Amino acid sequence: MDCAVEMKRSDAPEQNVVGSRRSIGCLFRRARRHVQAGLLLISLCLWAGASWAQAAPGASPNPAPSPNAEGDDSRQDATADDAAKSESGFKFTLQEQSEVWANLLGGGHRGISYNGLTTASLDVDLDKSLGWKKARFFVSAFDIHGHGPTRSLVGNNQIISNIEATPSLKLYDLWLEQPLFDTLYLRAGQEGANDEMMTSSYGTLFLNSSFGFPGLPAADLPSGGPNYPLATPFVSARWNATDKFTVVGAVYNGDPARPGNGDPQIRDRNGTAFRLNGNSYSFGELRYSPDPDAPETLSTTYKLGGWYHSGRFADRRFDVTGGLLASPLSSGIAKTHTGDFALYAIVDQVLWHREGTKNEGVGLFLRVQAGPSDRNLSDVSVDGGVNWNAPFRERPDDVAGLSFAYLGISPAARRFSRDLIAFGGGAFAYATNETVIEATYKARLSDWLTLQPDAQLVLNPNAHIPGPFGVKPLPNALVVGVRATVSLGNP
Repeated sequence: MDCAVEMKRSDAPEQNVVGSRRSIGCLFRRARRHVQAGLLLISLCLWAGASWAQAAPGASPNPAPSPNAEGDDSRQDATADDAAKSESGFKFTLQEQSEVWANLLGGGHRGISYNGLTTASLDVDLDKSLGWKKARFFVSAFDIHGHGPTRSLVGNNQIISNIEATPSLKLYDLWLEQPLFDTLYLRAGQEGANDEMMTSSYGTLFLNSSFGFPGLPAADLPSGGPNYPLATPFVSARWNATDKFTVVGAVYNGDPARPGNGDPQIRDRNGTAFRLNGNSYSFGELRYSPDPDAPETLSTTYKLGGWYHSGRFADRRFDVTGGLLASPLSSGIAKTHTGDFALYAIVDQVLWHREGTKNEGVGLFLRVQAGPSDRNLSDVSVDGGVNWNAPFRERPDDVAGLSFAYLGISPAARRFSRDLIAFGGGAFAYATNETVIEATYKARLSDWLTLQPDAQLVLNPNAHIPGPFGVKPLPNALVVGVRATVSLGNP
């Protein structure tokens, strides 16, 4: 008998003991199917591990750019070197990333989800191709497909996969860079803020989106801010003051999507809004690298920075008269604040080098960001973790990692939820945070294929804030998945 029918019958007053036992059996059968799906994914990961011995141990890393990695600007610089080395000055890359996820426990509901991202990019050394001295042109586009685990299964705020987005074809990067005096790099066009700003080189290993574009601005800014999959017009300047100190400034459009209601990714479905009006989103960042010659995969860097958004932001608790928004007597029109801002600090720190190597060892990262409470859903976010490059000596290109991402819910937002309860308009108070703990292993099986099993524990999904899965707090979720990445490009 179908479980849905059995469960419906079990709610009837005349349901007998036998029927109750059958409905319990249905629950166990449904749970068993989801556990079996999870075991299937784990088996796939174990199969990949068994393939290590057959994979070439010295496979060279593929330099293909990966825009979904969210925030590895040095990666783009490496790709520029490839373009410069080619005879024509052109570097074309095609990459497919496909994922399968299973929500084994908690969240909105258990089940399996698929999502994927195809990325095409072209990096041009304009010096070689057109004779434009030292100039560089870069363009990339996405084909986003699948439904993803966050919106279909878990319902949390910090998106499980950093390639999860509304399915569409999208233009993303489109910019021109011109160096001056060998120390100043000017860039203008369209990109996401996380291509250059607020980045951790170690954080890019992890699949949760908060390790790229931080959870705080993603929760607080219009349309989630200029980050994957929504890029926006910008201009930036990077000054290499010394070998160790770098100063970076950038200005982006404050809202990457066209005005309107609904999903901002649909309002700019193809990435061609090119919004030049509206508010600005400005950055300043200071970087210090004590060993500038260290390889990117295992280096130490410290960053201090801040951003300012010039828009107007609604108060989280009070209306224009100073009364409580939750009150039945309130006008419902929130008090507004001019501008929003945050300060942040980032540490990428080498902890240990394997003797006789440069790229093998252990590195730690920590990123902290804080802003005002009165106008923001989140006033603090903290993420960090540990990466182990080449945990097995015979696998020099593999990386293992363990990390966490903490998204703090602002006191103003939490007080608003308690106000709702006091006035009879709500049943549950917001939690103080949503936290994700992630474990991952990225295995390079060849110079064009990587496989990355991943597990994430989501505590307080969506911080008990009502969402698509209803008003009741969602139980803690356990999600496992695997990502396969195929990268192809001209030499």
